[in-house]
Amino acid sequence: MKRRDFVKTAISIPFLLKPLLSENKGSKAKYLKGNEKSFDFLEIKGSYEQIGIQIGQYFGNNIRMVIERRKDWHANLMNILRSKEGRIISEEYLNLTRKHFPHLLEEIKGMADGAGLHFDAIWTMCIKSELLAIDEESPGCSTIFYKDDNHMWLFHNEDGDAAYADQMFLLKVVPPSGVNYLSMVYPGIITGNGPSVNNRGIIQTTNFIGSRNSNIGIPRYIIGRAVLEAKNLKEAVDIITMEPRAYPYHHNLASFLDNRYISLETTPQEWEAREPQGIYYHTNHLLFDKTEKYQSEDQAYKQTSSLSRYQVIEDEIRKLQQDNLRLAEFVKILSSHRNAPYSPCRHPQGEVKGATLGMAFYDFNQGVLRLFKGNPCKAIPDSSYIDFDFNQI
Repeated sequence: MKRRDFVKTAISIPFLLKPLLSENKGSKAKYLKGNEKSFDFLEIKGSYEQIGIQIGQYFGNNIRMVIERRKDWHANLMNILRSKEGRIISEEYLNLTRKHFPHLLEEIKGMADGAGLHFDAIWTMCIKSELLAIDEESPGCSTIFYKDDNHMWLFHNEDGDAAYADQMFLLKVVPPSGVNYLSMVYPGIITGNGPSVNNRGIIQTTNFIGSRNSNIGIPRYIIGRAVLEAKNLKEAVDIITMEPRAYPYHHNLASFLDNRYISLETTPQEWEAREPQGIYYHTNHLLFDKTEKYQSEDQAYKQTSSLSRYQVIEDEIRKLQQDNLRLAEFVKILSSHRNAPYSPCRHPQGEVKGATLGMAFYDFNQGVLRLFKGNPCKAIPDSSYIDFDFNQI
């Protein structure tokens, strides 16, 4: 896809973004209100504590709204955290975070302070998987990668609980490290779980892996956030594979500069990275030789949500003509409602609360990340997207 095609079809927001965000240059934060077609956007800089404070100040209402919508879930997390066993485990996670990434703990504390919430209310959301040690929500992201002689594309549906559907936002952060990054953010959770890119051209999207147990280790969201300031792919891989790890995770890593894509699965004990060619896809279960034998993987979640979406993607890809594949064909697959509510494009249905919160499309030849708001089945026909050139982050 040529750059002029991006510009020709984009909505007006990309052109308004730069001048609007340039106003009030003396202020630390630059805010652009979203609408039905775009996420709220905040550009911030400062110390890690100041970064967290600004996130909390601007999006405290979003955080409180999610907590209110999921009050039973959040109350359960708080009860676990404040139990004797929960406190012991939480202290271990805090100590490991303080040892390896003390600046990220400052960021979380700042976010709680900025939102006017107790630290525990935010911290428990940042270690929710480790505390629950079983999937009691309905996440589940779907990813497709494609590479041929002329194209290199990555598509990712970002799925989460429907409570987040109108509360997600975008952050552009200028941290002390000088590695700026852009990320789609879940209110109340440290940045890094949603689709992201930094000014060194490093890309990350993630896929949840359900587990019935957690280990004493670095929490998965802390690892995901640390990757955002990686200067190259090697550094990103080193961060993801550092020990000890608390919980399994799947990372889609790539570099705009190197034209490389890495699919990396981790468990607390093992990890494996692959660099696929052609067409490749991943949902929310472990696939690789060193990781798929992880005995604590949540098989019920795998057999329902993850395999359902994986099978749809696999079946649709088999139907494609392998020569001269088009962008629209992959978008159509991720817009599919087949096997609903466990379809690639997810909508809440009955007791199943999972929803597609946005879709990310990375065009490596152009160095561009395109973020669609909400379900791709609606966002794509409505042109509900915004483009970001990594060179301008």
